[in-house]
Amino acid sequence: MGLSDRAISTFAAVADTLLPATAGEGAAWSKSATELGLPARLRHIYDLLPSDRARREARQLLALLDSAAGGLMLYRKPRKFRSLSPLQRADALRSMSTSPLGPARQAFKALKLLVGYLYTTPPEGSSVSPVWEAMGYPGPDGPPPDVPKPITPTHVTSDEQWTADVVIVGSGAGGGVAAGVLAAAGLDVVVLEKGGYHNEADFTHIESEAYRDMYLDKGLHGTVDSGFSILAGSTLGGGTVINYTTSFATPEQVRSQWDTEARFREVFTGEDFERSSLAVHERLGVNTDNNSPSRREELMDKGLRELGWHVESMPRNVAGCSPADCGYCTMGCRTGSKQSTLATYLEDAHRAGARIVVGADVDKVTTENGTATGVTAGVNGHRLEVRARAVVLAAGALNTPAILLRSKLGGAAVGRNLRLHPVTAVWGRFAEPVEPWTGIMQAVYSDQFTDLDGQGFGFKFETAPVHPLFPVLFIGWEDGASFKRDLLGLNYMSPIGIVLRDRGSGRVKIGRDGRPTWHYRLSKVDTDHMREGVRRASEALLAAGAVEVLSSTSRPVRWSPALGGSLDGFLSDIASVGYANNRMTYLSFHQMGSARMGSRPENSVVDQENQVHGTPGLYVMDASTFPLASGVNPMISIETIAHRGASALAARL
Repeated sequence: MGLSDRAISTFAAVADTLLPATAGEGAAWSKSATELGLPARLRHIYDLLPSDRARREARQLLALLDSAAGGLMLYRKPRKFRSLSPLQRADALRSMSTSPLGPARQAFKALKLLVGYLYTTPPEGSSVSPVWEAMGYPGPDGPPPDVPKPITPTHVTSDEQWTADVVIVGSGAGGGVAAGVLAAAGLDVVVLEKGGYHNEADFTHIESEAYRDMYLDKGLHGTVDSGFSILAGSTLGGGTVINYTTSFATPEQVRSQWDTEARFREVFTGEDFERSSLAVHERLGVNTDNNSPSRREELMDKGLRELGWHVESMPRNVAGCSPADCGYCTMGCRTGSKQSTLATYLEDAHRAGARIVVGADVDKVTTENGTATGVTAGVNGHRLEVRARAVVLAAGALNTPAILLRSKLGGAAVGRNLRLHPVTAVWGRFAEPVEPWTGIMQAVYSDQFTDLDGQGFGFKFETAPVHPLFPVLFIGWEDGASFKRDLLGLNYMSPIGIVLRDRGSGRVKIGRDGRPTWHYRLSKVDTDHMREGVRRASEALLAAGAVEVLSSTSRPVRWSPALGGSLDGFLSDIASVGYANNRMTYLSFHQMGSARMGSRPENSVVDQENQVHGTPGLYVMDASTFPLASGVNPMISIETIAHRGASALAARL
């Protein structure tokens, strides 16, 4: 079902309230959302939504806004949104943004994101947004280079049944490494990747196109209550193609905690794990030699040093990374500097004869007499069955448990213990241009507050390039003029991200349609740690010279020291909005723990050899195996686990 004309008219009323015509030069300021053509683009965006369920929810929300009953529920007025005056519409949206009712806050967030997305992205068929000039944003850094694809995927053109030694589901940090190791051992390997194959020639460096082509669910999904937006890769090479290149080894304290939690003896602290970590570091060329800081990094560095806090150069898997060419790596690295699994282990596997299939949506693991025998998948409308001596699931912590649940394998712990490394940000506005979208991805970090409880739980400070869609997600709305000021002032903004090592956990489930749903809320301890993170990030931005600090709450809270007030007052105002889901904006870049390793089947899914309890021949080698959150960007930890597990599997086969 498509959107009705009434739904489009309702959306137009919302969009013109969030982004009305305001005082200022140029179309970005002087034209309303309707005058900029946002409602006319809604049907196209609606068609891009990642599932029938998402489209149904969009229709239902617009229908609610077009009814008196919906108005009463969402903004406490029994009137259709379109029947309200402009002032009443603004009051209604403000009421929704901080409503005590979770669904009302969720609805507001969805509307703000959709309107902001349309405002800051180019219209269909164009490579330029009409608001970029006002933002100072340059857009793509030229056309993509003409680089041939070194991997030739195997095409599926009919219903087929294949045989192999190993079939691997997923090609990112886990699956890509496993493929390289197993193929190098001379085994017949098949890799099934749900996403497509994109390389330098496909990287347009337009945000909306990158999300559409290379992110899970086009970057449009999150937890069931929308409290956490979730970014994960869905392309050949997975998240390693679009991540920040941050390459932390698993900390020794975390490795020890993992062994204790899993009741293992020297699995994560053992020599084979260390050997695998060293092998991964060498193959990816991890170094700190390519970390020339951008202005954004310099500001965070300055603030941390002014306060006497820890700051250090970030280890990264890059070769020949030039600041002049950087800043767009979340849309794919055009220079080939990023040593993703696409550029390393998958090329190794392909040269060794592995068959690689893209666009393969794996449904279930097949078994006979309790032993895994392969998988079934849909590929371009055809059914592919791969029978294999071993099955390796590496679809990530969001999708590996969904495959296990659909297959009725893995036991009661499948989907439990989901960690998300919650991220929020505090924004600093500076007197001089920052150009926060450009420069090295992540050159420096701080571990000053990683151990708030004596057990290694706290938060890291990191920052990253900011393109127009990030402020749309993080910055709240109070009125149209200030929202435009914040979005169009991007050139003068710089954030500090708070990356929390979460003690609490969530869960992966599947709906009636078999698709995964993700459930997560911050625990009290994690909320307290996040409060501390917001305080300390604010202090660092002020020490760096910010003239204003701005929260990432649904109703923005801002403070300019020159106008009086205090940091405590600023933090108190943030607390009055709240840290709950859809009050504070949270994002997850790192998902882990939903099929964790452990010695006890009642609270874990795989054993110390990465084999699923009770199902011989079925293995998991991705972030879902983490017994607890890693506390660091998890790419190297995933690759180390996959390297260790695949090396042992190769020896057995």
